[in-house]
Amino acid sequence: MRRFAVIALFFCALLSCKEEAVTPTALPLASVSVENVFAIDMPIQLILPGTTSSVQDVEVEARVQGWLTQRHFQQGQEGVKGDLLYEIDATTFDLQRMQSISVMESAAAQLDYAQKEYDRNEPLVKTGAVSMQTFDQLQSQLEEALAQLTQAEAGVALAELNVSYCSIHAPISGIIGKTNVDVGTLIGPGTNSTLAEIVQISPMFVEFYPPANRLLQMSTTIDSSEALSMQIVFTENLSEGQPSIGGSALTTNSVNGSLVFVDNTIRSSTSTFLARGEFINERKNLPGTYAEVILQLSVVKGALMIPSKAVMQQSGGYFVWTVSSESKAEITPITLGAIQGDYQHVLSGLTIGEAVIIEGASSLHSGTSVKITNPTEAK
Repeated sequence: MRRFAVIALFFCALLSCKEEAVTPTALPLASVSVENVFAIDMPIQLILPGTTSSVQDVEVEARVQGWLTQRHFQQGQEGVKGDLLYEIDATTFDLQRMQSISVMESAAAQLDYAQKEYDRNEPLVKTGAVSMQTFDQLQSQLEEALAQLTQAEAGVALAELNVSYCSIHAPISGIIGKTNVDVGTLIGPGTNSTLAEIVQISPMFVEFYPPANRLLQMSTTIDSSEALSMQIVFTENLSEGQPSIGGSALTTNSVNGSLVFVDNTIRSSTSTFLARGEFINERKNLPGTYAEVILQLSVVKGALMIPSKAVMQQSGGYFVWTVSSESKAEITPITLGAIQGDYQHVLSGLTIGEAVIIEGASSLHSGTSVKITNPTEAK
């Protein structure tokens, strides 16, 4: 009887176990961060290195020969057109001017006498009291006196011009470079004639070399309503030469410019061409300064954008992880366009509003259930 009781208890326990439902263990959800696909009007930009150059670069010359007596500027200072820069000893030229004035006054007196003789004898010719031959001589003397006065007046003007050349003025506004001569030096045409150099700093050019395939587009937009937008960016190290903690302090500043010149020759060695932009140089950058030139070539309307960090690469191309309506991770192949900062233009594969995974994708498999940790980004 005891054996049968044990067997009965065994079968009862077995039956009760079969009646209990087996509950499978749920897999944990993968936590991910997402960002929605959005659309913008995206500018297509061409970014190139450039170098500033002066619009005008003028050598200051001595136009008369003489001894340099004064210099009126500090080397490296900014000057204005018309500023007095140098003075030459004008003693010799002042004497020449006085002599020319004396010659002119004498010629004026000769002309006055010749005119009076002509006027006095003109009515006598009609009465026969003076022969025509005599009168012709008087007329010739009058004309000669007039020519002598004209020549003397030109001599005075030339002498005064030479005196004015003894004061040498700035032909343009700009930065005045180092002087090539010192006070006491004999200067003039053929003898230390180049005294200094002035570089105009505003407006200023920036020269750069776009690729050859942009030549037609850029050359046809100069001086037109479709002129390309240009930005010139300069980078400065504010801590250069100063003691600092934590490295240098780099800062950038940018100015707007306009495209003013496109060369008609392509450089075969680089497949580029020379282009020139012009800008107002308020920060007084010197010629030869490095700059970054940003040209806006066109605008793509409604360009779909996603964070660059969401893009992954495989042998067949590029893809992103997206979140389906069932909150499952899916691999979505995409075609890429241009990069805009931290974002990537997507040509195909996505639609506006789709949620792409930007964090937490390293352990995902297609079909993995996910939990979005930043739901405000997935609207």
